[in-house]
Amino acid sequence: MPTQLAAQPPAHTAPAAPTVAASAPSTALPTEAFAELPFLAHPILSPDGTRIAARLANGSHYQIGVWTLSEPRDHPPHLIDIDDAESFAWAGNSRVIINTVSFRILVRNETIAWGPSRQIYVHDLTSGKTTPVGDNHGLFEDVVFIDPYGRYLLLATQPNLESTPNVERVDLATGQAVEVQHRVPDVWTWFADSGGNVRVGVDYSDHRTRIYYRSAAEAALRHAEAQRDLRHGGAIDAVRFVTNTDRGVIVTNAANGRFGVYDYDFATDTRGAAIFEDPDVDVTSAIFGPDGGVDGVFYDDDRPRVRWFNPQMIALQQSIDRTFPGKTNIIVNRSLDGNRVLIFSSAADDPGTYYVFDRAARRMEAFASPYDGLQGHVFAPVQAVSYVDRAGVRIHAYLTLPPGRPAHGLPLIIHPHGGPFLRDTWEFDPEVQFLASRGYAVLQPNFRGSTGYGSAFVEQGYGQLGGAMIDDMEDGMDWLVGQGIADPARVCIMGESYGGYAAIWGAMRSPQRYRCAISLAGPTDLRAMIRYNANSFIPRRYVREFRSRIEGEEQTDLDAISPLRHPDMMRVPLLIAHGATDAVVPPRQSVDLLHALQRRQAVVESIFYAKSGHGFTDPSEAADYYRRVEAFLAAHNPSGSAPPTAASAEAPSAIASRTTQ
Repeated sequence: MPTQLAAQPPAHTAPAAPTVAASAPSTALPTEAFAELPFLAHPILSPDGTRIAARLANGSHYQIGVWTLSEPRDHPPHLIDIDDAESFAWAGNSRVIINTVSFRILVRNETIAWGPSRQIYVHDLTSGKTTPVGDNHGLFEDVVFIDPYGRYLLLATQPNLESTPNVERVDLATGQAVEVQHRVPDVWTWFADSGGNVRVGVDYSDHRTRIYYRSAAEAALRHAEAQRDLRHGGAIDAVRFVTNTDRGVIVTNAANGRFGVYDYDFATDTRGAAIFEDPDVDVTSAIFGPDGGVDGVFYDDDRPRVRWFNPQMIALQQSIDRTFPGKTNIIVNRSLDGNRVLIFSSAADDPGTYYVFDRAARRMEAFASPYDGLQGHVFAPVQAVSYVDRAGVRIHAYLTLPPGRPAHGLPLIIHPHGGPFLRDTWEFDPEVQFLASRGYAVLQPNFRGSTGYGSAFVEQGYGQLGGAMIDDMEDGMDWLVGQGIADPARVCIMGESYGGYAAIWGAMRSPQRYRCAISLAGPTDLRAMIRYNANSFIPRRYVREFRSRIEGEEQTDLDAISPLRHPDMMRVPLLIAHGATDAVVPPRQSVDLLHALQRRQAVVESIFYAKSGHGFTDPSEAADYYRRVEAFLAAHNPSGSAPPTAASAEAPSAIASRTTQ
């Protein structure tokens, strides 16, 4: 369906997109509609702009699909059938590089653990063949650089957990690998320039970061004497070189604890002026032009934002924003010549649509919507709010109110995110919209430890999985009660992964606050989880400080905050759900707690889904879960008229002084 950019002549007449006035309310949608999995995710244009690759859901199985834009819209995509695809990228116009992640037994210092390993594959669209890249074939690989013409890539690879990576240049036509950078002690990260030459290595040993640098492809590698203390925010997230110079750009949080984009002189190892830094939040990523200069940046404050510096991109973004007012309009990527642009237009109450814009033809066409069955419906608006917690820390959150109901005395779901070192953002969430459509207000707090607000805020979460993080959730509840929005006698806590743990532990430690709790894939024995996979709790940007991530500087007693060790504390009804093939949080974590609670005759329901892992991959299982959630909430925290307060319930005190900003 062609869509015309505002203030541009139409290419031809086309039917208009559904308007809000003509849309049906989300409250009319059946449970199955909300359980629909996005059939398409993470699309990217090929360098010449003629194809789109995207992750494609095929029933309970995920594949990578490649569409040729010149073919009829009903022509099926070329399918790349590969398991465990985590990400993918184009290598020229006829090859796709696929980064897979799988879980396996790992050995480090004679300690056996279960953790993620990565392997890279290349798929040739001409031959249809998928082959592993490099000599290592399945252990700890990472792409350093992809030749834009698809001839080769640079692959960082290590044979085991003990060894730092070397870098190989892999010919994508023959598969032949040649080492171009030998491993260096303590250097775990390598960066290349736009010509495919390894120029920078980063050493994070001894809580300090050093940059190793070579001035040209054949120059010797050396390291500067400058040292930065990682405890003061010296992580380097990205490096990009300006062509044929010793100058470039880094994305780092060394200046003030928040990730920003800075000029850098590699010859003198000197950080220069800020190209962009936000006073409150991290830069998510920098957008680089062909010469290595910064075209723009992505960041999230109350919603996803982009700031362009390239005048042409500023004008293009303004034109797109006029076409789709009130939406978050993200330019996903562009063809190398800049003519074709892939755009995603969405909002927290709009499941969104991808568009392809041909600038020369002045024509935009809809490519696909991730949630096709949810189009044409009005969803609950999502508000960015904030409150001050009991320690005086400002907590940012998102509040969704049920449609058609006054914002007073509402039943409430506290919905903490997973991770825990991640964050919620202003984007469409089918689960939140499902709960709102059933009459519930939903609060999504970015509690202490959430990423995106700088390293100091992350560090406040160290050692606080069952402490200050949970405090922040409770304080959000108190703030909503103080505002008169939430009914203190009708509150449930619900989450997935760490959010599932928070639901269980939050209800255990403060049963007077909640009528019920719901956990999907929640850890229940934290010490066992760390032995199994400590990386489960580590944000990638802060992975270098992994030792302090969970136990904290004061060596928290993890048994003291593990639900499995305290089943007698569960005094409210609990619903436990878990995917039977979950490799991130083993199902045993839920099974053991279930048995412990059953022995104590706690009110607990459970369901284990045969086809799902850490999250749903089968729509029928997702729909079953939502139906169970709806029935469980109706029984224990109904959204209709307020039920009598349970004998054990005690309304928390309202903190009316907390206000949004």
